[in-house]
Amino acid sequence: MRQVELKERILSLVETAPQINKAAFYSDPYVEKLVVELHSRWEEAGHEGEPIDYATREELEKLLELAEYYVRLPFWKAYKIVKERTEKGGASQSD
Repeated sequence: MRQVELKERILSLVETAPQINKAAFYSDPYVEKLVVELHSRWEEAGHEGEPIDYATREELEKLLELAEYYVRLPFWKAYKIVKERTEKGGASQSD
């Protein structure tokens, strides 16, 4: 899969996921850290395009793997993950 296709697939999965699954995805420690890094790269590039445009192929592949995992979770499991991460302070909690 080309990088453009990886990016489109990630965005499609996450954007169409139920809200609680999106929250579980975005609260994943790897995703949280990468989002900060991508915003930094995007800022350095003068805010051209979107932050995800600055992800490496490896980062996109990992994001796709995580997106596929989180969108398939049943509501109760996604809720449990978000609740636990929120109570324990976000990125310090890992699965």
